[in-house]
Amino acid sequence: MKHDMRFVGILALFLLMMPGCGGRIVDWGKQHVKQGNELKKDKTLAQNYIRSFRCYDQFTLLGAFDSIWLSDDVRLAYSDLYAMKHGKNEDQKKIFLRRQLEENNHFLSFYILTPADIILGEKDSEWTVLLKIDDYTFVPTEFKTIDMAPEYKTIFGKNFNRFKVPYLIRFNAKDIENSSLVTPDTQTISLLFRTTKKEVVQAWNIDMQGKVIVMQS
Repeated sequence: MKHDMRFVGILALFLLMMPGCGGRIVDWGKQHVKQGNELKKDKTLAQNYIRSFRCYDQFTLLGAFDSIWLSDDVRLAYSDLYAMKHGKNEDQKKIFLRRQLEENNHFLSFYILTPADIILGEKDSEWTVLLKIDDYTFVPTEFKTIDMAPEYKTIFGKNFNRFKVPYLIRFNAKDIENSSLVTPDTQTISLLFRTTKKEVVQAWNIDMQGKVIVMQS
């Protein structure tokens, strides 16, 4: 029996290693094992707000950051997914979205994913995270680990996995005179990840309406 199981394991490994076989096995599985009905929502607009960066020293990974700016567009995508999942009607979705957008009147918020061994937001963390709006730099008002909602995991897509820790970081959206920090003249907002030796910049170029400018490849 042990020999039979060993043979089956070796055969399966051999099939997976052959070019194209892995894909055919997956296709066979999808055809013969019930997958459920695929629910599709366009996440492209929200995913335009995701920024990723890996920082190395030679071949040693020093920092790995996947960030998303919780802009109005991103909160709209989140509200659409939430409403679809929970069966909300159009009026309920509008109320939910209105609450989401109200947060953006007070805060500039971001979700950040990092590997579990890269600690952020603590007094002695190696990396500090700042916000830069054009030429001005700001410190966060809140920085904490969170349990990320399934809808945001869907938006992050392959950037999210169980080995990464999600953080919420917030900055005041207005100055001491109650004027918005992001204005029609603002061209770029950035997250700055800094150590005593390194800096990583994740930038969002925006138009006069505050929407991200998608760079054509």
